[in-house]
Amino acid sequence: MSDNYRTRQTLSRLCALLLYFIGFSCYSSSLTFVDNGHIVKTMETDELVQSSGTKTLTANNPTDSRIKSYQGVSLILLLDAVFNSDWKDRDAIKFTASDGYQPIIPISVILKHNGIIAIGENGQHGFSQLLRNNRETVDPGPFFLVWENIQDIAAKNEPWLSWPWQLTTIELTSFEREYPQSTPPAVSQESVKKGFLAFRQHCIKCHAINGDGGNIGPELNYPVSVTEYWQPEWLVRFIADPQSVRANSKMIPFYRDVGNREQLIADIVEYLKVMASRKPLSR
Repeated sequence: MSDNYRTRQTLSRLCALLLYFIGFSCYSSSLTFVDNGHIVKTMETDELVQSSGTKTLTANNPTDSRIKSYQGVSLILLLDAVFNSDWKDRDAIKFTASDGYQPIIPISVILKHNGIIAIGENGQHGFSQLLRNNRETVDPGPFFLVWENIQDIAAKNEPWLSWPWQLTTIELTSFEREYPQSTPPAVSQESVKKGFLAFRQHCIKCHAINGDGGNIGPELNYPVSVTEYWQPEWLVRFIADPQSVRANSKMIPFYRDVGNREQLIADIVEYLKVMASRKPLSR
């Protein structure tokens, strides 16, 4: 065994130990910015910091209900740096996570609240593991969208605000562009229209309708609607409390703090029933 080989082995072990003790994350540390399907820029962590500086934000994390201080880049300043101020006149922003989670937030809502792209918890390298409802743990790094919701009470109950972790892409988009196949008929009853709004706010970030939406959860309408193979009463119960129907389900309960929760779930089911008759001819 050569001295060079021994040296490389020793250095490899030392690097492994160093990475272990500083909590190194194995995720890619680049974030891609897109405008209606066209890549504008891809930035590494140091570029994000250079573009906008860092700030500390304390928030009550809704995943584990723990108050933590995060360090990161102001979302608004970062968007200014990448897209100039023109983005403020657009419709919405889609945040894509590595697991397929795709929340879309209206720009009008983003401008009302204080969000950061967190790159770590204050005073430590990276993030602590988050404990989810199904007892799984997740590392939210390298990029985690966090909202100040302690002083800003409205942010805690704002249905459009999501906390996507493991962010890979931030895209300027529009609801018309994102949801061409999932809009119910214009003549639909008011309950169906309310159900579609609630579905966009709470569900479409994980589930797709006719291909519109996220892919972390199953497609709910094509080729067979969820309302065609679930009994309505069990579908309502599953949306309200997945664990009560399916053990170890990764789906979270429909937002417990939202007002008029039971009626919103009923409206979502009505929307899904209507969409069962509005499937694409092919995909």
